[in-house]
Parts: sequence; structure tokens; C-alpha cells
Amino acid sequence: MTNDAHQDPPTARRRETRGRLLDAAIEVFAEAGVQGASVEQICARAGFSRGAFYSNFSSKEQLFLALLEREFDRRIEDVEAIIAELTPALRQHHGIIDAEQAAEYITRFVAHESGSAHWFILENEFTLLAMRDPEIAPGYLALLDRATASLAELVETAIAAAGRRFVFPADRATEIINGMCERAARVSALESEDHPRGIAGLPHEIGELLFAVTEPIEAVEPITPR
Repeated sequence: MTNDAHQDPPTARRRETRGRLLDAAIEVFAEAGVQGASVEQICARAGFSRGAFYSNFSSKEQLFLALLEREFDRRIEDVEAIIAELTPALRQHHGIIDAEQAAEYITRFVAHESGSAHWFILENEFTLLAMRDPEIAPGYLALLDRATASLAELVETAIAAAGRRFVFPADRATEIINGMCERAARVSALESEDHPRGIAGLPHEIGELLFAVTEPIEAVEPITPR
């Protein structure tokens, strides 16, 4: 088995090929579904041969894992950029912020979820596929764990900037928030994004949750030596 750690980094041409295959796969998966899509359809959409496909991915499932990884990384980068932009404003509250104000800030974090109903559908299709295929499941779970850990770290940073801290581990709180986002995406996919229980209602719901699972950071009194 080849050890990826000793492989040369991909060339610019290889990265471009992979990128075009991934972009084509998004369109084909959205049209035909994960199981309904074929390697041939993806290759035709990208303008490559099957040989080009299999020199980059061992299977359609591996391609979708790479697609999910790219999407999760993009989401993390988006959240990281928003936190960096909002941190100065959060700090101006000096730890005094209410649920309504929190909802206004959270709106920025969930805004990029608009129009993501097709991604929710694809992710659920792949989840079912991974549940049925023990060869896919480990890589899928590892990807989910990495994404959750990265997001938890960012959420904890934003909470601290607002002068609050979690009353239990941030990764557990993040998993709850992820569950809320998935439910909202499901409603939006079934109804519309304007539905009160869909993406549109997330900011207020997450704001309420964060106030329930966080507390103000109390200033630590310096110890005066006797």
C-alpha cells in the first residue's frame, strides 16, 4: 500500500484536473443523485477520459469523499473569516450581550447556508451509502470528526470574544448546533428557506441555545500576597 506521506505533492495540472472533476461531479450528483450518477457522466461533464478520472480517484465514492472534504474546508474557511471580521465588534460588548444581539451576529454565520438544500440532499445520500458500505464508513466518520473539531474551536473563539464560555465541552455544543443546522436544512429542502423552522429561523434558535449552554466569563481576581 502506498504511503501518502511520501508521495510528491500534486502538480498544478493535476490539481486543475481534480478540481474540474469535482466541479463536474457537483452538477452531475445534483441532477442524478450520488447513486444514480456514473463515472462516465462525470468524465463527460468535465471533458476528461475515464483514465484521467481513475488517475485521481479510485472510485466514485472516493471522489465524493474528496468533494465533501473540499466543501467542509470551504465552510470552515468562511466561518473563520466571519469570526475574524466580527471579533472586534463582539469584544466591544465587554461580555454583556443578549440573545437578540447574538442572533444578529449568528445571522452572518448561517447566511452562507442559503441555497444549500442540494448539498443537504447529497450529504444524506452519501451518509446512507456509507452506512451500507463498511469500506467507506471509516473515512466518512473521520472527515465528520475533523470538521466538527475545527468548527468547535472556531465557535469557542467567537464565544470567548463575546465574553462567554461553554459550561461543557465545545465539541459537544457544536454537535448540537450541527444537529439544529441539519434539521433546518431538512425543513428548507422539504418546504422553503423562508420557513420559520428552516434556515431562516436558525439565528434565533442558535442564539437561545448558546445562552443556555454558556456563561459569562468572570474576571479572575488577582491574588494578593500576604
